[in-house]
Formats: sequence, structure tokens, C-alpha cells
Amino acid sequence: VQPKLIPDGNLSAQGDSMLVMNTNELLDPGQDQKRVSYKAYFQAPQLGGTTQRFPVSGSFTVRRPEIVAKTETAQALYRQSLNRLRLSVPGIEDRSLRVEGPGGSSAEGTTLSMSPTGDNVTVDVYLKRSGEDLLLGQREFAVIDPPRPQIRVFGPQGEVTSGAPINRRRALLRFQVEADREFQTRHPEDARYEAGTATVYLRRGEMASEELGTFDLSGEGRLVLTQELRNAEAGDQIIVRLKNIVRVNHRGRRVEVNLRENSRTFGFILS
Repeated sequence: VQPKLIPDGNLSAQGDSMLVMNTNELLDPGQDQKRVSYKAYFQAPQLGGTTQRFPVSGSFTVRRPEIVAKTETAQALYRQSLNRLRLSVPGIEDRSLRVEGPGGSSAEGTTLSMSPTGDNVTVDVYLKRSGEDLLLGQREFAVIDPPRPQIRVFGPQGEVTSGAPINRRRALLRFQVEADREFQTRHPEDARYEAGTATVYLRRGEMASEELGTFDLSGEGRLVLTQELRNAEAGDQIIVRLKNIVRVNHRGRRVEVNLRENSRTFGFILS
């Protein structure tokens, strides 16, 4: 006669050789693993109508599933940019998942798009079940600003750098704010920059600089100073300081970009 497997506690038996335990509620919030003991026994009939029990016991470790994340920015997300986040749980690739981010953003499957604004975000991963979904775990991501852009300056004859001569009678400059190359490649919909205004100072010889005014760059980055420099002389200097530099993100929002003053200030010698 085949002995019968009798489970104890919150165990159940499948057939005569397998014990099953529901581990859904074994881990407390914030707990990643736990050692769990179990007990059962085999019950075998004996001659004379009696039964004999053979105890079975042991223990096993319950671990919270590992959540693996793949983003376009390693383990961080870019602030006020469209981040595409892919999550997976090794060992249950064939099960249906649901991911949930901040602000109630949720997606069936393992891919979630988000545009965070704070310093960090937490993403919840659920195992889809009939009834209430099971929370498998969470992943937290730091939120960082995109890499600083680079400002390039062009005159009528091509690119110029600080200290270069410019013709005071053809004083046309164009400022181009360029995104970091990798950010441009991975986030093209978030990598458009504009310079709003430019404040210009004129220094005549050894005299103190005088402000010529603040000029609207009209989104194209063009600055024409021919009229303002009509009384300037060769050897005088101008200083151009850009302000109101913004990044236009995927939602069309103009996000202020904080650049050091020396990285948005340029000086030229008039010829």
C-alpha cells in the first residue's frame, strides 16, 4: 500500500511526493528573503489496521524576485525627458507582468515610458493574476539633468571662437546651442535647444565696458549689431552674454538650462 503524504500548516500536497506552499505573503514589505521551515509526514497503514507516521521536515529560502531594468541611461533617468524603461524578472519570463510608475502611469507588459520631474522615481512590478495582481517588487531610479549642451558661434565666414576678430560693418553672429551627441542620439525628441536673449557690452580701448542692450535672438540665434557698432572703432571689443537658454522637450515644454556664465559668454575684437 502506498504511504499517503499528509501536509502540516499552510502546506498542501500534490500526489504522494510533492509539497506545495503559497509564498505570496511570506515576505514583509522591504524584506528581500526569508528562511521558511516546513513539516509533514507520510502515513502508512500497518497490519492489524494501525497506521505509522514517518515525519518529513526541512527548510527553504524564499527570495523576492530580482527585477532587472534596462534604460537608455544606465541606472538613471533624464529629468523632463521621455525615458523608455524595460523591466524583466528572470525565471518568470513566460508570465504576464504589469509595471506602474509615478503619477499612476501604468503599462501592461514590461515597458514603461515616463517623464520624471523629481530627484528619483520608484517603479512597481506586478504579476498579473485573476483578482488582485501580486506585487513582485520595486526598482528605484535616480533622476538627473541631461548633459549640458555646447554653444557654437558662427559669423558670415563660418565658425568663430572667443577672441577672434569680427568685422564691425558686418557684425552678424549666429549662436547654435547643440545637444550632447549621445543624448541627441538616444533622445532626439528632447534635444532641441534655444537661446532666448543676448546682452552685449562694448569696450572702447581701456575704458570701462558699456552695455549696448539686450537683444532677442528670436529662436534662430541670430544677432545683428551693425547699427549698434556704427561708431565703434577697430580694436574695440564686444562681449556677448547669452541668457534664457532653454531645452524644448518632447511635450513642447521649455525647460530652463542652467549654464555657467563663462560657458555662455563670448568676446570678440572688432576689425
